[in-house]
Amino acid sequence: MNFLIILLLLTTQAQARLNIMHWTTPEGAKVLFAQAKGLPMLDIALNFDAASSRDGAKFGLATLTNSLLGTMSKYHSQEQIIELFESVGAQFSTYSLKDMAIVSLRTLTRQDNLQVALNTFTEVVTQPVFKHKYLNREKKQTLRSIKAIKQSPASIASLAFDKAVFAGHPYEHTKIGTKASLANISTLDLTQHYQTYYVAKNLTIALVGDISKTKAKQIARQISHGLNSGKKAPSNPLVKMLKKSQNIHIEFPSKQTHLLIGQTGINRAHPDYYSLYLGNHILGGSGLTSILSDDIREQKGLVYSVVSYFAKMKSNGFFLVKLQTKNDQADQAQKIAIKALKSFLNHPISSQHLQDGKDNIIGGFALETASNASILTYLSIIGFYDLPFDYLSRFTDKIRNISAKDIQMAFSRLIDMDKLIILSVGQAQ
Repeated sequence: MNFLIILLLLTTQAQARLNIMHWTTPEGAKVLFAQAKGLPMLDIALNFDAASSRDGAKFGLATLTNSLLGTMSKYHSQEQIIELFESVGAQFSTYSLKDMAIVSLRTLTRQDNLQVALNTFTEVVTQPVFKHKYLNREKKQTLRSIKAIKQSPASIASLAFDKAVFAGHPYEHTKIGTKASLANISTLDLTQHYQTYYVAKNLTIALVGDISKTKAKQIARQISHGLNSGKKAPSNPLVKMLKKSQNIHIEFPSKQTHLLIGQTGINRAHPDYYSLYLGNHILGGSGLTSILSDDIREQKGLVYSVVSYFAKMKSNGFFLVKLQTKNDQADQAQKIAIKALKSFLNHPISSQHLQDGKDNIIGGFALETASNASILTYLSIIGFYDLPFDYLSRFTDKIRNISAKDIQMAFSRLIDMDKLIILSVGQAQ
């Protein structure tokens, strides 16, 4: 216990001292940098607004483009790129969501290691070459993933919920595409997507590590200088609010039913963001101590776990309650979950629930910002979603000042019990 208290104090102090420096490169890339002395490491994340919401009609295009960075550059083959990174102990990775396409690097800061890693990273990002053989290989892997998804009731439920809540919006489709859409994607499509969206004005660079601000500026400029300046991607439209409730059941030969209950949510700039964040933590975001877990798991023994969360994106995402239960218990679990949500909207939570929720978030937040990797994630979020640069330093104060009434009002304004999506995947009883 004493160790935990000391760790919390140290990490809280570390978070409080975090100084986020920010600037814009001459080419237009936004840069956020936090110096972290101690370990001779540097983490870089390039966050492009180039993910699946930019697919257009070619579903899967953005994910393929992102995943093929690093397979070949103007001067090196995939084998040579891998060898260059490995020779200096650097780690290169790519990842793509619905909004954000990420290319990242972790490297040592010793000058000879750093320069090789940085030069290779810059070349891979700024001078990629998309070859048919790598595209075909990636398509085959994606087709295997699509086939695997069809065997997973959890994945089927998640995709069906996206389709219902984001109907008609660029968030609606699966980010890896479909068998039909993949067939129509060529290397020319990849090149055009890259040239449009992998540009400096559409980029947020996050850096965390044991380097000076001067060095951080040199690194950001090297990366930015290699890209076309381009244009910032236009904002996606807001997700339309649901007009009525939807009850969707997908038959699947499983012993368990996956149940999803939710509706349109918020973006990170929403005025009720903090009240909804804390409220959700108490409702279903805190694991076994949440209200939903107590009502459905502890008191009725219907599930192993039940969670609720807000998926937050540039446009408004969604709010979701998710659980898994035996097929013959699905109706009962659904009724209890909806009753708990309704009660949460109509009655202020207890002072004990409120205080426990605040203590849990504030204590955990210090730990969440204790590592370079987690700080890098927060810098990426702050830059990409245009959050205030003092977001981290003000977060706990914002949570501390929320009342039970604030939470009730925020949830009442957002959640409409007459416009819920209730989606189940399993065997109907």
